[in-house]
Amino acid sequence: MNNDEVKPQHLYLTGYRGCGKSTLAKLLAQKLSLPAVDLDDVIESTAGKSIAEIFAEETEVGFRDREEAALVEVAKRPTHVIALGGGTILREANRNIIAGSGWCVWLDAEPEILVARLAGDATTAERRPSLTDQSVFDEVQSVMTKREPLYRASADLRVDTSHRTMDEIVEEVLKACPPSIGRAPN
Repeated sequence: MNNDEVKPQHLYLTGYRGCGKSTLAKLLAQKLSLPAVDLDDVIESTAGKSIAEIFAEETEVGFRDREEAALVEVAKRPTHVIALGGGTILREANRNIIAGSGWCVWLDAEPEILVARLAGDATTAERRPSLTDQSVFDEVQSVMTKREPLYRASADLRVDTSHRTMDEIVEEVLKACPPSIGRAPN
């Protein structure tokens, strides 16, 4: 990249499923006058099948390969607000892409809150496979514990979404957001 090129400064949202990434991406994009994209939607659109079908037919490794390819493609776009999949941060290559092309917000929440949100989301069961053979609560707690260091290392900002409205979360992110995101370069 030569010095005349402006690197896209995406606003990435990471965190466990049910933390509000997709909803928040749309709200932040609207406030910042940017397009929003959900990485899971890109993966499903490219594959022509649901994430659950990808897991069933290609295993988690196949899904993670598709996820990495989708992130590479999305990161090359002009500035977007990008809702990452909950496990996107598992691969070092993905963490490097995120760090090199934007600013990352980790949306965190208490396991009990996430379980309640997942139970209230009709698309969760059909779209996203269980990652373990544990109960939903035990899976949330177990997977979050394993991923927590990676979320922490990837994030420029951590926001606890447990007992807050989307408007409150939007305001916190916008206050902390670097001026380069959502604004034309000088």
